[in-house]
Amino acid sequence: MIKKNIFLTGSVGVGKSKIISKVIKQLSLNISGFSVAREGKKNNWNSFYLVQASSFNNNNQSKKSEFNRFAFRSDYSKNWEINIRVFDKLGVQLLTNIDDADVVIMDELGRFELTAFKFQKKVIEVLNSDKPVLGVIKDESNVFLDDIRNRKDVQIFRVTLENREEVYKEVLFLIKQIITLKE
Repeated sequence: MIKKNIFLTGSVGVGKSKIISKVIKQLSLNISGFSVAREGKKNNWNSFYLVQASSFNNNNQSKKSEFNRFAFRSDYSKNWEINIRVFDKLGVQLLTNIDDADVVIMDELGRFELTAFKFQKKVIEVLNSDKPVLGVIKDESNVFLDDIRNRKDVQIFRVTLENREEVYKEVLFLIKQIITLKE
């Protein structure tokens, strides 16, 4: 059985989102779903934004505003302020209109949405649908992420600097296979 929901995991900066971007471009995929835009310095972010998956086509240069900012901190030493409504409204909306998509993008699932129960329900609904999912899942354990990892229709690839090209080729092959089977 081919697992139609594919997630990448691994350390920050190893190229998980880059792999997704390359697969989308290589296959000229019609996508829906979401991605995460960031502000600040790498490994010292101060804001995270939920944006349309189509932002992969323009290097995540989506509009950033209070409307789509789900996490903020004034400096690295402060705790995150989380706006769950961004997930439960915008996140659900971005995962709702998926009928025309070849693949639904979920980049990335993590800890900030732990109490965004409407969003979590929508993620599970999409994973249960006939649409293939290509995403990133944070490399940590929590109830939401572990439930996704334990699904029988989910395949997870650990990306490292050393194996990212091989992972890209394998994911490309699998997505091609999944899309061909659906036609």
